[in-house]
Amino acid sequence: MNEKKLPHIVTVGRHRIGHVIQDVARSWSGAARVTHISASFEDAVRAVLALDEKRAIDALVVAGASGAHVRERVEIPVAMVEVRGLGLLEALMTAKQQTTPERPRVGLVSFDVPSVQLTQFDALFGLGVAQFVYHGAEDAADCVRQLLAAKVGAVVAPGLVADLAQQAGIPSVLLYSEAAVRQALDDALLLARHRLAERDRHQWLETVLGELQDGVVAIDTQGRIRALNQPMADLLGAPMASLHGQLLSQIAPALMQGQPLRLHESSEEVVHIATRTAMRMLVLRRAPLIEGGVAAGSLLICRDPAVIQRADRSLRANQRQRGAGVRWSLDEFLGSSAVVVRARQLALQYAVSDSTVLILGESGTGKEMIAQGIHRASRRAAQPFLAVNCAALAESLLEAELFGYDEGAFTGARRGGKTGLVEAAHTGTLFLDEIGDMPLALQSRLLRVLQEREVMRVGSTTPVPVDVRVIAATHADLAALVERGEFRRDLYYRLAVLRLRTPSLVEHGTADVAEMAQAMLSRHIEMGKIQRAEAAELQKLLRRLLTMADAHVWPGNVRELDNWIERLVACREFLREGLDETGDARLREVFPECDVARIHPQEPPKQQQARLKETRQQAERERVREVLESVQGDQTRACEILGVSRATLWRRLKQG
Repeated sequence: MNEKKLPHIVTVGRHRIGHVIQDVARSWSGAARVTHISASFEDAVRAVLALDEKRAIDALVVAGASGAHVRERVEIPVAMVEVRGLGLLEALMTAKQQTTPERPRVGLVSFDVPSVQLTQFDALFGLGVAQFVYHGAEDAADCVRQLLAAKVGAVVAPGLVADLAQQAGIPSVLLYSEAAVRQALDDALLLARHRLAERDRHQWLETVLGELQDGVVAIDTQGRIRALNQPMADLLGAPMASLHGQLLSQIAPALMQGQPLRLHESSEEVVHIATRTAMRMLVLRRAPLIEGGVAAGSLLICRDPAVIQRADRSLRANQRQRGAGVRWSLDEFLGSSAVVVRARQLALQYAVSDSTVLILGESGTGKEMIAQGIHRASRRAAQPFLAVNCAALAESLLEAELFGYDEGAFTGARRGGKTGLVEAAHTGTLFLDEIGDMPLALQSRLLRVLQEREVMRVGSTTPVPVDVRVIAATHADLAALVERGEFRRDLYYRLAVLRLRTPSLVEHGTADVAEMAQAMLSRHIEMGKIQRAEAAELQKLLRRLLTMADAHVWPGNVRELDNWIERLVACREFLREGLDETGDARLREVFPECDVARIHPQEPPKQQQARLKETRQQAERERVREVLESVQGDQTRACEILGVSRATLWRRLKQG
């Protein structure tokens, strides 16, 4: 066995008993590490405690009055060298052989009290044994004087008395035999192995508790602290060592206010405890500690609600990253028109490849749905799908979000750095929405990712290899942006390896619009927003609404249609009341957009769409100018108010 794993046994004794113990203990060297302390009484106690601080003691072997003194003053398992019947008789016989006719009596010195059994035995067989007692080192010399006065010819006594008697001319036999010492060492070895195993288990427990961020404390049935970790000590506001053995109810009464727990029962509650600085709200979980089938105490775990909330957010975010957040499949890109069928076919074909995809289409035409569908149909379906809107973040934030950063890369950088979306999407798919709004400086960094298949964090000099598929989308005319020098030509060709255009809603045709509207209405029914009994009337209203909107060009595309369905559900009571008499009037009141197309009833749909797009752009320009005037030309403040990026702000201004 490893020397460090051998139990440590300490033997204690002076005089003759000390020599016997040392001689016998040599044969235990392979089973234990044995250390001898040649001291007695209080000197022995001090020596034991000092040694235990340096090298933990697993068990003690002691004897006599000195051994009893030590046992009462240390918290270490103790094996006493016991005087047993056969051994005592052998010692008495040996002593009898050393008596003389002038001094025929045999003396027996015992610690504390004489042996009642020996008195009875002596009366029955007439051994002539005189018994004496002593209580400590201070009594030893007086005990020898009593032996001399009683004309004892030989004595059986503990080590100190035996040595003093020998010096006084009385032959002496040690009270403790070698067999008794061996038995004590055997007992000590069992105690030591048990204590060593307990110490190992305790170290395991301390390691586990030390790694937990939650505050953990174990108490016994009296409520005294038996084990705790550093976070709990911090909560209680005291050093760990000083808390052991303390009543938890006196330190943190709020933790002890719950009802007693039954076996195999646990509880969870919110508590408030006072710390050094303020009141803290904690989530407290209590569970019973079972030992031998009965409750031996309780385990209390205190968690910071903020930690639970962060963990919940992290789990949900991670679940989304691992593919659970991919909501859409290609089958859910609804429609039976030729343009929709063609888009689905191309997307399914692109899913087989790992090449970069560029999805073009107006806002609200389902570009991210197609991107998710391609990911879900690809070999990367079980891997992360991460999305970022390039127009929603300022340049510095977008750079950190995409490429990550090392610790100390800039003021306020998170300790340990941050993994960017490019790294986080490794083996999966990265969806870059509104790629046309990506700043030119970041376009060059993205180009390197696509060309070299590696990413370098902000502030780092070490590139990290990545295996990531990029799907980009935009409503802008990238080719035109390239010609105007607003988008890198080389990046454009890297992105546009596979191209796909999502059709506008007006290109879908009325049949597709009706199919999508019905699917949206069914989703409201499934979510419980509509009772199934109301479904028939709502479907009738929906058909009338779509008939009225037959010439509508849907400038907001699918988002606008979803807006209409939600409005229909919200206003269903108002619309249902006038379903027969004034149904169309009420529908027009709730959906004034239906009359927009009637302004130019003979105008072809594409011309209506272009006119509406121009009107919308004009409204956007006017809104931008109004906001800029209100903030005295502060473009950063204007972007915050409008909720757009600086690139989008400039694009809207230049559209005129």
